[in-house]
Amino acid sequence: MTLMDHLLTIVLVIVYPVVGYLSFKRLLRRIEAGEAVERSKLYQQTAAGHWTLFFVALALWYSQGRAWVDIGFGPGTGTGFLVGVLLTLAAIVFLVMQIRQVAASEIDEVRLIRNRLGKVDVILPRNGNELGRFYGLALTAGIVEETLWRGFIIWYFGQLLPLWVAVSISIIGFGLAHAYQGIDNLPKITLISALFAGLYLLTGSLWLPMALHAAVDILQGRLAYDVIRRTGIAAHSAPEKGEAIAPSAS
Repeated sequence: MTLMDHLLTIVLVIVYPVVGYLSFKRLLRRIEAGEAVERSKLYQQTAAGHWTLFFVALALWYSQGRAWVDIGFGPGTGTGFLVGVLLTLAAIVFLVMQIRQVAASEIDEVRLIRNRLGKVDVILPRNGNELGRFYGLALTAGIVEETLWRGFIIWYFGQLLPLWVAVSISIIGFGLAHAYQGIDNLPKITLISALFAGLYLLTGSLWLPMALHAAVDILQGRLAYDVIRRTGIAAHSAPEKGEAIAPSAS
């Protein structure tokens, strides 16, 4: 391994989670102060950061002449891959059914779902333009985060530690990278991370984890969008351009 491998790992495991958490806290303070926040711009900036890390990792990998299969870019064949396809389809069908169930729910139940979004509510899409850009960010997350957190991180720590430890670091690290979403959401995020890691180990490639990751983010974004539209955009919302929000009393 090279110095760049170590530096990229430090960025992913330490710098990225800390910066993400602090940036989200600053965003909340700006909203409480009445500042308008553009979600579409936020999505673009986040995607740009993701793709920068992605291409740095690929350039590093290519410069060292490493086999692409070792970072998860193998073909994914055999029984494990077929089982993975079935599991991926089953998970997507489950999420689609959730969206349909919410669409048919009474408004009081939808409000409860809205409340469970917590502070993350402020960065979720409110209109068609934001939703489209959120979809783009979701696709970015599926490709980039799986390459970095499953492909690179498992490879890196697998050079130093037993595979199960490397996988555990990948799972926990991914959860901590999303800690800005709140302590209450960490168990769910960590469980989803474990699902992606298990799918990677089962299939031997990142293609299905990428597809499932993107689908989960897209469908959850759509679910949140529907919930927000049904319960009223203004509730717990970041202000639109030109719209002020009263500072919090707390």
